[in-house]
Amino acid sequence: MSESAPIVCSDFSIPSNATVTSALSEDHCNNCSSHLGCFWCSESGICASQSQIPTENCTSGWCTGDSCEDVCLDLCGSMFPCSKNIVGMVILILLYGLVLAGSAKMIADGSDMLLEIFPDYGTVIGALLLPILGAIPDAAIILVSGAFGPVAEAQEQVAVGMGTLAGSTIMLLTVPWAASIWAAKCDLDVTGEAIDTVCTSKSLTKTGVTVDNDTMTNARIAIVTSIMYFVVQGVAFAHLKDPGAGAKLEEKLAVAGMTGCFAFLVAYCVYQIWVPKLAQKRMAKVEREREERNMRLRAYHIAEKLGWMVKSPPSINSTQDPADSSDAKALAFGRLWKSKADQHAHTPAEEEKVPLVEKKLEEVEEEEVEPPFWKTLLWALVYLIVGTGFVAFFSDPMVDVISNFGRKINIGAFYVSFIVTPYCSNASELVSSLIFASKKRKSNSSMTFSQLYGAATMNNTLGLGIFFALVYFRKLTWTFSAETLSIFTITVLVGSVGAFKTTFKTWWMFPIIALYPLSLVFVWLLESQAGWT
Repeated sequence: MSESAPIVCSDFSIPSNATVTSALSEDHCNNCSSHLGCFWCSESGICASQSQIPTENCTSGWCTGDSCEDVCLDLCGSMFPCSKNIVGMVILILLYGLVLAGSAKMIADGSDMLLEIFPDYGTVIGALLLPILGAIPDAAIILVSGAFGPVAEAQEQVAVGMGTLAGSTIMLLTVPWAASIWAAKCDLDVTGEAIDTVCTSKSLTKTGVTVDNDTMTNARIAIVTSIMYFVVQGVAFAHLKDPGAGAKLEEKLAVAGMTGCFAFLVAYCVYQIWVPKLAQKRMAKVEREREERNMRLRAYHIAEKLGWMVKSPPSINSTQDPADSSDAKALAFGRLWKSKADQHAHTPAEEEKVPLVEKKLEEVEEEEVEPPFWKTLLWALVYLIVGTGFVAFFSDPMVDVISNFGRKINIGAFYVSFIVTPYCSNASELVSSLIFASKKRKSNSSMTFSQLYGAATMNNTLGLGIFFALVYFRKLTWTFSAETLSIFTITVLVGSVGAFKTTFKTWWMFPIIALYPLSLVFVWLLESQAGWT
């Protein structure tokens, strides 16, 4: 491999500041494949064949001549909508993000419906199936980020997978964690515990949230599983300036890491089945939502029987806030009926209508308002299949557009995916956590915080296990030391708060939410200032 003047290979011009090698010396350029016997290596160390040159390089000196567009890789050559300008890329990110968010919501709804119609298997479904189904959106993005395309391309795009893994874990442990404290805060009693549904004080030190001891256990599990990041990272610390130097050993350790993560995943699921406290909380939540939904349906049918004009009934998977809808509407209907009955009682003719109204009410009370079993099962399967299919189908173009967008604005794909993808894949969990926590009860708060720590555990096991698998099977280099340390640090810090406390005073929300932007600053400082790769 030697420096050379511009060399033309099948109308493909190579700049003078590139290092050129022929097909006979392919070993000098790792991960390159022969294409018309022409290879090139940029000054930054990127190595690619003629068919792998990004289109934007055509206008920055890497490719010149009349045949440039023919030999350069077209970034919009796939079947998905694509754009080469920043505005178009932002629109596509929003579009794909909405699709992924909707798909994740469908998976969550389908999971809850399964738990509702199979209560006898609630422990297995709540402890095994629901956590795995909830992790599918993040896992899919991580998988497709490095599973396809040339190795050089996978090495670049896998940064999106790491951004998703880090962003999802850190976002769930900071943003909804802090927001849930604000939504669930209640007055503290003399013993320092929150008083259910009572919130009269605005003090940050005299209000807070109290959770059960099982939440402490889930926080400790999240901390323990985060240690898996150091299976490969331990070696990577010795090669911060030259990640490729430890590639062979890291490849072997990636197998150990993958095995360890999946073993932790199995152990976590077994524990949740053996000690099904979190599963029981999920079942109780679904049961309450079912009762509240049926109350809304019954109120609707009562109004319909009495001939009142009402809106259409809620769907079988309605997620409306019952405090604002079901109880209020049912109470309003009841009061309205009583008012009408009282009015009718003023005349003998109207008094005769009262028994008729009461009869209609009794008929409604005896009616079955719940949808048939087969209908709920069908909808659950449709939601799960369609939601999973959409996640699998649209994860790949989402990874592509994030990678292209980062390259276009000269920002690493990790930073873009860190901010974007977690909200797409966890939007429904974020919203439902806040709604559930706003009931201001200890049982609701315990469920909310247990689920957040449980989601972090799933990322530390399933998500990281898939990432280790990509490193091993695609022969990728581990270049995520800063990102790894950031995930571990945030998990330990937020996990420690929940691991040793059952009451979080309201002021805790401020340092916790601050960790979210600080984690990105931490990664940037290590990479740009300390030179970590």
